[in-house]
This record gives sequence, structure tokens and C-alpha cells, in this order.
Amino acid sequence: MDPFHLPGFFPSKPLYNPLEDNPKGLPGHIILPIFLASVAPWTLFFVLLIRRTTLRPSKRNTAIVLVLGDIGRSPRMMYHTSSLSKHNIETWLIGYGETTPIQNLIEDKNVHILPLDEPVKLLSNLPWIFRAPIRILYQIYSIINIIIWKIPYNTEYIFIQNPPSIPTLAISQFIILNTGSKLIIDWHNTGYSLLSMRLGMRSPIVKFAKWIEKTFGQTAYAHLFVTKAMKDYLVKEWELIGRKVVLHDRPPSQFKRTPISDQHDLFNRILPSLEPPLPPSMSIQSDDFTPFTQIKSDIVTLREDRPALVISSTSWTADEDFSLLITALDRYQESLNNSNSAENKLPKLIVIITGKGSLRSEFENEISKKNWKDIIVKCVFLTSKDYSLLLGSSNLGISLHTSSSGMDLPMKIVDMFGSELPVLSKKFNCINELIKNDKNGKIFENGEEMGKQLIDVLTNFPKSEKLDKLSKYFNKSSFDDTNNDWSSWDENWDKVVFNGLISDSNR
Repeated sequence: MDPFHLPGFFPSKPLYNPLEDNPKGLPGHIILPIFLASVAPWTLFFVLLIRRTTLRPSKRNTAIVLVLGDIGRSPRMMYHTSSLSKHNIETWLIGYGETTPIQNLIEDKNVHILPLDEPVKLLSNLPWIFRAPIRILYQIYSIINIIIWKIPYNTEYIFIQNPPSIPTLAISQFIILNTGSKLIIDWHNTGYSLLSMRLGMRSPIVKFAKWIEKTFGQTAYAHLFVTKAMKDYLVKEWELIGRKVVLHDRPPSQFKRTPISDQHDLFNRILPSLEPPLPPSMSIQSDDFTPFTQIKSDIVTLREDRPALVISSTSWTADEDFSLLITALDRYQESLNNSNSAENKLPKLIVIITGKGSLRSEFENEISKKNWKDIIVKCVFLTSKDYSLLLGSSNLGISLHTSSSGMDLPMKIVDMFGSELPVLSKKFNCINELIKNDKNGKIFENGEEMGKQLIDVLTNFPKSEKLDKLSKYFNKSSFDDTNNDWSSWDENWDKVVFNGLISDSNR
């Protein structure tokens, strides 16, 4: 009988010793260091993380607002931060610091702005398929470093913006698991639908991204949605768990009509800096004159012969097709060329497009090929303050946003409405939650239709009856919107978020 199988028998030497007997693989003295090098750092990380979140205090009336994008170009998240601060909730705003945030956040003692670390510039030279995962790992490190080690408390709330979904949703769920914070997801759109515009819906990467978004976005203390359509879809399809409320975008107080004297100062500052400069027929003649304003007898007035000022804003992403604007302007110039009637005259146009992004240079190249006599198109990037002043000085807004999911609404239209600016908007599924056709703007399906709307609205400018009718919608006494009461951002946020989710009665 084999002595090893006898009861109570143990051989003096193990039958297999991985440190000595490994003839077909790596020797044991190499395997062990590799194993320790792989496991030990992560073990140490989790021990330190749990120790940190366990020992540091948890504090009420504190919040983190996390946006995995440029803070200065994330208006809704900046407005969340401002509203939290107004209720004496100490708030840490985390995101990339490419653009200066709105001034009141910089001056607010209740707000701490913590920029995320940027990856090394060498990374931008890599193809997207390699660049994206490295950037995600870098973001995970930067987020954990700030939230766990730089912020002195386990905060009561964590607000996050979605998209981007990766790694925001997963890392946030991991953090609240350790800190006990209440997670509030602000659903601006779906991340996988944006990714599909680059890779296509059949891509395995898009399918994986959708699974990540659904899995880690399913559970939260509360879900905020920018539209009712988005709420209805995600609640049904993804069976979201937590409180669910629609928070329509509303303009903050800085968006309003700009006084004529401030318009004059603004035009004197920004128009000379445009490249290439305006043609002589639309250029500034002196400090007392701009293409839009004039000073006579020390009084600033609007010029009767001024061009119409049309504005659009964009991040220059694939969900906005600016070829539609080119088609519309072609149609407008053609109408100007053929117009012989003094009774139905069209104004010259200055079109200013604000924002920055990768597709801007391609658009500017197309514009440079045009020989419009009466239309000037300029692309600029403005500070938050100058942007709000420019909106309040404009005559008509344009939105080419189409929504990758068909369920989100562009914040820029809301800002334009705050500046009492009618908007021509590209049609998509839920745009009627914001644009009331022929009441506060018009909806078009293609560039030709947009061109006809430009002509229709601006005929006889600056005394256009149709433009005046659309502008009058924004007089508070004329609001008739029983499904979507129009109010300021602060009023809407207090009603939906503060009173509905985070006041003492909800704790």
C-alpha cells in the first residue's frame, strides 16, 4: 500500500514545492517577486484608501461636483455649484481647468475649484484606440487622489455629470461605497450614443460602453434629467433605482439683454480683434461708431443701418452639422442679390460662432471659399462674461445641435432665451420641450428651410414684425407654458433639487 494514503501519514518533504520544483515554467524565486509586485501595491492602495475614508470625518452640508470635462465649458455643473453654495453647502468643483469658470465661483468662499491633472502632451500624438484607455487610467488616478486624499471630509453629496460615463460612473460608485456619500447623477445625454458617432452602434467598444453605463448608472441616491424624454426612456430601459426628477435647464441671472452702452463697449473690444478683420463696409470707423452702435451728443444709440447680429455657440462636435448654416447663408445671400423691393429689404448679416473644438478649422476653411458680399461669419472664443454680453446684444440665435440620443436639450438655447433671443433650431426628437414653434423660435429640418426662416424673420430689420413677435415671448407677462413653467435657474433648482432632494426634510 502507498504509505502516503495511510491515515495520519504526512511526508517529510512536500510532494511539490513551487520555489524549487517548476521545471516547465519560471523558477520559484522569480515567480514570487512577480506575484508580490502585482498584488502588493493594490493591497496597500486599498488598505490606505479604507483607512483614509474611515478615519477622516464625514461632514453634512458638503458636496463634490465632478465633471470630467472643461469646467468653464460645463455651464450646468457650474450652476449646480453656485446653487449649492447659495444654500451654504461647502462645495468642491472638480474638472479640467482649460477655461476660466464664471466669476462668482472664483470669488465664492464656499467653493473650492480643484483642477484634474492633465495627461502628458505626448499622449495626444497616439491614435485614439491607444490614447483613450491611457487617459482613462490617468483620470481614475487623478479623481481618487483629489476626492480621497485632497478633500478633508467624506462629503454628504457627490454630483456627477454623465456623459462621459467612463470612468465617471464606475469610479463614483466605488467612492461612495467607501465614503457613504449620496450620489446624484445628472443625465445630460447617454455616453454610449456619443461614442457610437465615432465608432458606430455595432462596435464592441460601444456595446461595452453601454453595459458600463447601464450597470454603474442604475443605482444612485437621485437621478436628474435634462428632459422628460430622457427620464422616460432611461427609467424604462435601464430600470433606474433612486429618486428621479426632471431638471430642465434655465438661464442664470447673468443672461439678460445688454444695455446699449455696454454693447458699444463690447463691440469696440471684440470686433477689432477678429481675424481676418471685418471688411470696410462693416468695420469700426472711430471710438464713437461700431457697425451696430453710435455716440451722438454723448448718448449711445443703435444705428438704423446696422446689420443683424446672429449668434451660435458650439463645441464643434459631430452632433452639430454646420454645413446647414452654409447652405442657409447661401440662400440668404441669393435672396439679397435678387431683392429689388425697398419695402421688403433684408439686412446685412454678421454671424458670430463662439466655442472651440476640433472641427472649427474645417468650417473656417469652407467659409474662406465663400464670396458673400453682405454676410460676414467669424469664429471666436470668449470669456463667460463677454459671452453673456454678446448674447444680450444679438438679434437672433441659431442652434444646430441634434443630440446623439435624441433625448437631451442644448444649454445654449436656454442661455439665448435668458437673453430674450429667439432661436432657429435644428429639429430632433424632444426639441419641442424647449422651442415653441413660431412663439419663441422656429424649427427647421435642413439648410434650405433654415435659409427661408432667416429671410422670413429678418425682413425689414431692424423693424421686423416677425422678429419682434418672437422676442415678445420672453416678456414674463406673456408666458403661457403650463407644462414647463419658465423661471430662473435658481428658482427652478431650489424647487426641484434643494426642496425636493437635499433639504433637511429629505435627509
